[in-house]
Amino acid sequence: MSDATKLAVAFAVTLAAITGGAALAGYVTADGVAPSPEIQNEHYLEDDLVANDTPGQANVEMESTARSQTVLVDPGVEPRGSVPATPFALLGFGGPDVADRDVRPLANALIENGHEVDVYVPDPEQQRRAAGPAGTRGPTQLGERLAEADAFVTFRTDYDEAELDEIESFVESGGHVILATEPDAAFDQPGAVGLDATLGVTTEPGYVYNMAENDLNYQRVYAEPTGDADAALTEGVDRAVLPSATPVGTTVAGSAVLRPNEGSELSTTRAATEAPLLVRTDGVVAVGDSDFLAPENARRADTDALIGNLADFLVSNDRTPPGPGGQQAPTGPSGPTGPTGPTGPDQPPAEPPENGTAG
Repeated sequence: MSDATKLAVAFAVTLAAITGGAALAGYVTADGVAPSPEIQNEHYLEDDLVANDTPGQANVEMESTARSQTVLVDPGVEPRGSVPATPFALLGFGGPDVADRDVRPLANALIENGHEVDVYVPDPEQQRRAAGPAGTRGPTQLGERLAEADAFVTFRTDYDEAELDEIESFVESGGHVILATEPDAAFDQPGAVGLDATLGVTTEPGYVYNMAENDLNYQRVYAEPTGDADAALTEGVDRAVLPSATPVGTTVAGSAVLRPNEGSELSTTRAATEAPLLVRTDGVVAVGDSDFLAPENARRADTDALIGNLADFLVSNDRTPPGPGGQQAPTGPSGPTGPTGPTGPDQPPAEPPENGTAG
């Protein structure tokens, strides 16, 4: 038998085996689909893991009667060629499709209580700092904005050395800062480490999860007040929901405010953890989640109460921005000014001007 004949016979036998097997499989399964294998993941099997699938409406309220303050928000948007016509589109005002960081519950609460919310977006055209006398350099774009602010909320980690110095000076002058981070931010070296060191906080790699008791899924953990929790930050908070949380800590005198509920574990070790998820050190609050401020999460458990407490924290500061000529402006609290009304994540604020400031 020639080689060509042998190859033809081998091909025919192989083809018959394949088509015959396929026909047999079709015959076996013709009466129905074979049952799927039993799922072994407990967090998909337990019916009691969904604590509340109808959370209702959020009610974000502020108690502070501080004078009108300016809160600068850095949503963590990368520098790009053009800024939206209204920077508030980056915070969810104008529709969910344009939001880079939807923090409407917090922003609305501040605006409705007479405070200003300012949005910071790096401008590529202004990234170079102008040289000053004797070869020194002037403030960065961020430094100029912080000079006009009383409080600062940031979701960014990639600040350069000059910006970190300006943030540190801002805190030392009495400004309050909220750093909202997330599990993968700890790997943004060296930016995240630099910012953590500047603010006196730490961030641990990995995310916290809970298979036994959670909100909607195992990664949406409950955060509960610790035994020595800051009363101002935990008032009305039995438990808040953090959708994707990473442990945080302090490197200086501070306090652990919220910790994960019992049964929580850390993804990097698969071991039980009670590491705090929200800490405070003087004028700085670090929270290991960046999505709890979104409207859909503000409705879960007591997250709305937590957001209201954080808004009070931002405006209850001792900072007095320099006035004209470097003179300190008069101090002293006064009642809130500006529009007031029911507070909640769904009420739009007054139409903001196009320079990125609302109040």
